[in-house]
Amino acid sequence: MIESDGVIQMLEKRVETISDDGWKKIIEDFQKLHENEERMELQLELEEAQKQVKDAQKEVKELNQERVLMVQMMLKNGMSVSQIAKSLSKSEEEIMKWIS
Repeated sequence: MIESDGVIQMLEKRVETISDDGWKKIIEDFQKLHENEERMELQLELEEAQKQVKDAQKEVKELNQERVLMVQMMLKNGMSVSQIAKSLSKSEEEIMKWIS
């Protein structure tokens, strides 16, 4: 009978260990899944931010082209670089950079 109780206790302890290990594995798997979801969300946010940067860069490029065309038009209409610089509150050097 004592041997039988010992075997039963040993089996119960083994079942507890297996059960604990099973729960640990489930928890670890859940944590990994959660981390992967967070990484995916961050990746999507990064991709969206990169798209916004690309769009903003495109818009800046277009605005710079418009600015150059405006300055060229002012020059064609007889304004000097000095006058253009004063009207745009920029230096003459900056105006020259735009049109070169």
